[in-house]
Amino acid sequence: MKLSMIGFLSGFLLVSSLSLFAAGTQETENKMIIRVAEQVPNLITPGAWDGQAFSLNSSIYDYLIEMDANTGELVPALATKWSSPDGKIWTFDLRKGVKFHDGSDFTAQDVKFTIERTQNPDLGHLKAQDFEAVESVSAKDDYTLVITLKSPLPTFPFIFTDYNMAMLSSDYDYKTLGETAPMGTGPFKLKEMILKESALLTKNAGYWQTGLPKSDELRIYFVPDIESSISLLEAGKVDIVPQVSPIIKRRLDGMEGYNVVSPYQESRFIAMSADRTPFSDNKVRLALKYTMDPEILAKACQGVLGEGIFYNETPIVNKLAQYKEIPFRGRDINKARELLKEAGYPDGVTTELYYASDHPYGTAIAQTLKELAAPAGINLELKGFPRDIYLSQYWMNAPMLLTGWGVRVDPSMLLMLAYESKGPWNESHMDDPEADELIAKIRSEVDPKVRQSYYDRLQEIFVERGTVINLQVPYLVPLNDRVQDYRQPVTMLPQLKYAYLK
Repeated sequence: MKLSMIGFLSGFLLVSSLSLFAAGTQETENKMIIRVAEQVPNLITPGAWDGQAFSLNSSIYDYLIEMDANTGELVPALATKWSSPDGKIWTFDLRKGVKFHDGSDFTAQDVKFTIERTQNPDLGHLKAQDFEAVESVSAKDDYTLVITLKSPLPTFPFIFTDYNMAMLSSDYDYKTLGETAPMGTGPFKLKEMILKESALLTKNAGYWQTGLPKSDELRIYFVPDIESSISLLEAGKVDIVPQVSPIIKRRLDGMEGYNVVSPYQESRFIAMSADRTPFSDNKVRLALKYTMDPEILAKACQGVLGEGIFYNETPIVNKLAQYKEIPFRGRDINKARELLKEAGYPDGVTTELYYASDHPYGTAIAQTLKELAAPAGINLELKGFPRDIYLSQYWMNAPMLLTGWGVRVDPSMLLMLAYESKGPWNESHMDDPEADELIAKIRSEVDPKVRQSYYDRLQEIFVERGTVINLQVPYLVPLNDRVQDYRQPVTMLPQLKYAYLK
């Protein structure tokens, strides 16, 4: 009865917000309006943003550098060009004539503020570690910024594509207003927001990119679960539903009026905590790896291995240039049992696996892991929770985790974030001095061939004694088939300024 009442209230609130925005439809029926069913966000202020509400933030804010969704190349945005003679001193030329939504000019002072804000200890900025590499930031003039690093970092520009590096105004109070009245230079302005329920965005008529955005309004509804989002899509109440499961894709594939796109793949990391039993012993980690069957895992995700679904034992996804092909060790239950016996578990081992039950692929992967591990004597007790509860209460603090991760354009960003011993999102608590040394070398090495040799050795370490299994799955986005030119590169930021309705 309690769950039914929660569902009723969620549906009531959603219908209320839909009705609120629909009230003005008759007056604005000539406007082009795109409607999105987005996940319910936690924090949305850049720097504290935990990776939800992508459609909202990517429409309100701009970035120094964007990624071309078709080519994967870095392209100018608020920075028109960037250069460095040595990988240590970087000069950024900024776009002139850009204004924030409050009418103030975008200048080098705003970029300086955004960068220095990452080191504010009171904020706990999620890119703080990346920007510790900055020694100084100086505005040569209003539209030229010089950044000096403590040591060479040849991939430094890639850091600015991270979703938490939206460019902010140095004159705006984001501490007070960032959650309720977000403001940037983006293609859409926030007109109205009902916290955790919905947001109405209108076209930024003074946007710096000529001819964009193509639509007049974005109506974003924060929906608590995927099934409710799909119901809204099928009822014609929304046009876009980011991130669904293959089961939903197959359902929509059999219906007219919908198109499901897969702009990229993302990872499902199976993380084994290196500082908690039983995975503090590498022999137990290896035993689990020997129970894996990538083809069965791919089938559990409603796909085929090698066709949109990939598997390895490192954090580097198979399609990146830095990936090193290492032959799969094979499923060997006897070997797994031997390793458990050597680790002091002759009768097997029991541990808990925590995961987000409402996140695409989560439940299917967790159940399959349990079935694959059982014959070796590894008993996984499944602990599934809604994603917001999983992230806020259990993530980073369990012996075994299954977490969805987006791909970082520059893998060194992910390595420093999640696998360097002091990384802020080091969910497996990996603490390997050789790996730390290699991650540091990767970030500073200018010669690409030498840098790749470091990547190669690091991936060998992960196979030998690492803490992760990497299952890569398609990111699926159902669209009303009237939606044209939907773009979303691997930066995970939807570029809705290009989208329009046929």
